[in-house]
Amino acid sequence: MYRGRFAPSPTGPLHFGSLVAALASYLDARAHSGKWLVRIEDVDLPRTVPGAADNILRTLHAFGFNWDEPVISQSQRTAAYEAALRQLRDAGYAYPCSCSRAEAGEVYPGTCRSGPKNPDRPLSWRVRNNCGGDFVIRRSDGLFAYQLAVVVDDAAQQITDVVRGDDLLDSTPRQVHLFRLLGIPAPRYWAYTGGDQ
Repeated sequence: MYRGRFAPSPTGPLHFGSLVAALASYLDARAHSGKWLVRIEDVDLPRTVPGAADNILRTLHAFGFNWDEPVISQSQRTAAYEAALRQLRDAGYAYPCSCSRAEAGEVYPGTCRSGPKNPDRPLSWRVRNNCGGDFVIRRSDGLFAYQLAVVVDDAAQQITDVVRGDDLLDSTPRQVHLFRLLGIPAPRYWAYTGGDQ
């Protein structure tokens, strides 16, 4: 069965681009007689605005969107992300890294693959990725990165189709890579031009 989702970040009011993403996802799910879910992506706690999640849900409801299962929030799913990190680490796919964002550069070259270069610093965790550079899945402040959280949650909610704005297309190969490493089938990804989700 088709299962789609809309997953806004509660960093403020729902803006027009996000509303377009919700509409595209909602209509696609309904056209396939599928389920449509809403997930609050509040894994980046410092950017979360108090009350924004409730405001987003009220806005969606006011525009006639009806979701088919209870809304989940990433801030309540840390244990699931910890388990995925352990799986990646135990399989040798993830490693600790002491590089700062500035040191990592645009495409991370794997500087810490053989061990952190400065283990006295707070460590992030990166996943090996030979195409596009190794990327962070747990930040040095202990928070899980969007890339890992979204994959774990899409798998848990059995999402089959993701409709997203073209601004998130760069994230798609990383997410597909994580699905493969975790041994989980990836959803189908559809893009539209002109918005963010």
